[in-house]
Amino acid sequence: MKTKSLQVVASHFSHEIEDMILKKDVEMKELARKNARHFAKRNLPAPLGDSLLPYIGEIKTGSENLVARVNQMLQPKTHLPEASMDNDLFKEKDKHIDSEIKAKEDQNHLDQYELGNYNPGSIPLRLWIAGIATIIIFIGEVVFNAKSFQITGENLLFALILSFSISLGIAVFSHIAAFMYKSARTRVERWLIVGGSLLLVSAVFTVLAVFRSSYLANHDVHVSPGYFVLFNLFFFIVSALLSFFLLPTWQEIKENLRHVRLHYAMKKRSRLVSKLKAEKISIKDLHTANNKQRIRLMHHASYAAERIRKMYFECVEVFKGTNLIFRADKQTPDCFTEQVPKPNVEDTSNTVVS
Repeated sequence: MKTKSLQVVASHFSHEIEDMILKKDVEMKELARKNARHFAKRNLPAPLGDSLLPYIGEIKTGSENLVARVNQMLQPKTHLPEASMDNDLFKEKDKHIDSEIKAKEDQNHLDQYELGNYNPGSIPLRLWIAGIATIIIFIGEVVFNAKSFQITGENLLFALILSFSISLGIAVFSHIAAFMYKSARTRVERWLIVGGSLLLVSAVFTVLAVFRSSYLANHDVHVSPGYFVLFNLFFFIVSALLSFFLLPTWQEIKENLRHVRLHYAMKKRSRLVSKLKAEKISIKDLHTANNKQRIRLMHHASYAAERIRKMYFECVEVFKGTNLIFRADKQTPDCFTEQVPKPNVEDTSNTVVS
């Protein structure tokens, strides 16, 4: 399931708005002085029965336009529906991540129950030990048998290659015999495997022993072939025992492969769970930051509107003071003592971001 991503709320707070308000404040006060002097020449507003609004209309309209311009830049009205949509999206995304985390953790619990006390390193360790021991025995057997083939009259390199091939075959056969023994179901099968294996390798070792005895006899050294057969049988039996006690059966290898897949699947899911939890925190932080940013923008709009109201009333007072100074009749219009008309500025201070 794919969900839309939360977007970062851009900050519209800048010195542009501040500079605009300051510049407009200067312009409006200058306009108030100019209009006050202009009307004062004709002794307007009239001392009695006049209204202040027609004389401060430009100041009032300028203030209202300035608030509208600030709201256009900050757009405080748009943040409430956007916050509501973002909140729904956040809940949907958070719920989706929780569902994914739960599914992966539940599957890991099932796999862990199936694995039990499984150690992924036990089978590979046994293979390494058996492999190293087999290589050591194999090297010793190659060197031991090499002399047997020098009876052919070829050089030592040929004898080593021939010995290598024979010894490799015997090493492989010792492991195969051990595997066959472990997979045998009856005692008769086991005895047949042991007897047949020993007879086969004894025949091969007897031939090698005869070759070696003949080679030594040519150098006036007389050793019974039986001793060499015993040496080779010792190598074979040790290799077979290593395979029997250390190497796993085919069933164990299959089971281990299945467990290894489960083990690494669990590790992969655990990494994904960690990433999902980090993503969950990141989305929550972004959602909180967006709401904070919206609140700042809306407070900024409310603050700017209140500031412009005060500027408006200050400009009206500048108009009154300047008008009184330059009036020829030196009269104070009764409208100057009345309540000043308020500018039509919408209050956004009560807007709440959830």
